[in-house]
Amino acid sequence: MIRRVRCRVDSVVGHGEHVFTIELAPETPVPPFKPGQFMHLTLDEYEPSRHWPESRVFSIASSPRELNRIRILYSAIGPYSRRMERELREGSVVWIKLPYGEFVIDNSQNVVLVAGGTGISAYTAFLEGLKPDHSRKVMLVYGARNPELMTCRQMLLGLLTRVPTFNAVLFAERASREYISAQSQLPGERLRQNIGRIGIEGFWPLLQDPLKQIYYLSGPPQMLTALSSGLRERGLPSGSVRMDAWE
Repeated sequence: MIRRVRCRVDSVVGHGEHVFTIELAPETPVPPFKPGQFMHLTLDEYEPSRHWPESRVFSIASSPRELNRIRILYSAIGPYSRRMERELREGSVVWIKLPYGEFVIDNSQNVVLVAGGTGISAYTAFLEGLKPDHSRKVMLVYGARNPELMTCRQMLLGLLTRVPTFNAVLFAERASREYISAQSQLPGERLRQNIGRIGIEGFWPLLQDPLKQIYYLSGPPQMLTALSSGLRERGLPSGSVRMDAWE
């Protein structure tokens, strides 16, 4: 059931290059949602007797177990998100409505989760819920402009330690070979790091039975177009490639 909830901004964390994590404290618990679903956020006051104000959609990055806390990750790249960058501070008030979306990961399949930039927020709730006995293989392919913008890096390193079926392939557009060399020792062959943009050739050879995986893509439109086309050229049926497009 969709609900509209007034929230206070508890914290704003800047990661550099206009990328931010926002923590919201809802005035009432939000309705149950599934990992991968999204919400609408508006900076303007909402009056129930009027239409919903202008808003933008954001993946819910926080856990469904925390209905009194909502987290989003965003990049200020459009007019509305740049307004968010200017106006949102600790103590600000926003309205959200949720949940929406069918971009929900199938736990019964081996999956490849591909995230560009803040597209990682579509997966964080799922990843944080992985248990050590998770039986299906999960590969995360995660790209950002530089390593400092990989906001979930510590969580990923923890997953590589705790969850044997989890693997990660990271791409940084701007990173030195010295950085890659220094970071490549943790944790062995289950973490691969690359310089450059996400490319299929950087993770396809690492997969066992690549045609038997389900691929989830979340990120900029140009990335989705290139990767979905490349995956289908390798013989994947359309139902094996699922996309979560965003601004």
